[in-house]
Amino acid sequence: MKIDQIVVALGLAALMLAPASAAGANRIETTLSRYAAANPETGALVLRLDGTAVTQIASYKPDSPRIPASTMKLATGAGSLLSLGSDFRFSTRVYTNTGASLRGGVLRGPVYLQGSGDPLLATGRYSKTHLGGRGTTVVKLARPLRRHGIRRIKGPIVADETVFDRRRTGLRWLSHYTLYSPPLGGLVTNQAYAGNAQVRYSSQPALASGVRLRTSLRAIGVATPGKVRHGRTPRKARLLANAKSAPLRVIVQNMNKSSDNHIAETLTKSVGAYAAGSGSSAAGATQIASALSRRGMITSRDRIADGSGLSRANRLSASSLVRLLTQAENEPGWGKALIASLPRGGEGTLTRRFRGSSGPRVRAKTGYINGASTLAGRVVSKRGKVYIFAILMNGGALNLTDARSTQDRVVALLAAGVADSA
Repeated sequence: MKIDQIVVALGLAALMLAPASAAGANRIETTLSRYAAANPETGALVLRLDGTAVTQIASYKPDSPRIPASTMKLATGAGSLLSLGSDFRFSTRVYTNTGASLRGGVLRGPVYLQGSGDPLLATGRYSKTHLGGRGTTVVKLARPLRRHGIRRIKGPIVADETVFDRRRTGLRWLSHYTLYSPPLGGLVTNQAYAGNAQVRYSSQPALASGVRLRTSLRAIGVATPGKVRHGRTPRKARLLANAKSAPLRVIVQNMNKSSDNHIAETLTKSVGAYAAGSGSSAAGATQIASALSRRGMITSRDRIADGSGLSRANRLSASSLVRLLTQAENEPGWGKALIASLPRGGEGTLTRRFRGSSGPRVRAKTGYINGASTLAGRVVSKRGKVYIFAILMNGGALNLTDARSTQDRVVALLAAGVADSA
């Protein structure tokens, strides 16, 4: 399906589903309209993809921008994959300067640990426990130094996080949102937690990363009595080690399966650094918005304020999310990675949802902050019909139980195939 065909089809979806017509609507329309009658700050759109045709199944104010909460990570994932490529890998490097000398196993000179914004840089234990074993382990940076014949370093370890700016939080966050995302930075290990458990944040994540490198070096027999300090890698330096991350498609999967805010915000800064020349949240958000708007996925009414969806300044319409997911469905070069990143029923953020026979046929991204409950994704019915949907429920008096039960009812009906012949 071509992009312009999708856009035209979604233009037809702008017709409102009026509650008064619910009696003659199908079961999915009735489910949505009953909820929306009492909760008008709702936006929803459900499409069925029939080869090159698109059939609208149900809608309610689909073009009205709403707070997306963590379904914003769909935009972050898509923007990252489009801007950097699904095979993109972060490269965390260790250097020494050109004046350093190596004699008798002793390196005389500083060692620079240059961060690349890798959101999965970690100790082996943290990677196994919290990252599904997909982390870029610090020991991969230590072992090459020993292979170079280094047994002792007489100089400091310099932690370089200058790939990003020094802002530790996302844009336009409420102060207490620091509870939901560790400090951001260009050189972070263990997602900025102070230990191998997700208990306490490190106030200086770059220095903590330098200490972890020192610990890894000592564990393999490389003495490092020097201090760890902040600094910048010289332009002319000698490469000692290079640890590459898992491909971006794997990182996006880690982000979406558990709705990881830290990964989302780090990817946003990374898009800014590598695609826009500035490692800031603002540059990344602008680049992601540009990448999506150029392809007709979002409109001028949508707003991308951060990568995680924590900011209440974010706005996406149900139509925009459905456009994004529809293009992902039809453009496997980048879209396959995005669709595959969404948890199935019964796993990740859907651990307690869609656990029955419909579970394997559902892939969806959840979202929740105060006053917003959202769900968007893909459903395959029993007879193999493919549906794309987005349901954004906002409101100061939002009842989370009612919102989720309505979302689940819609998805269950799709999976059961009640709209297959609509």
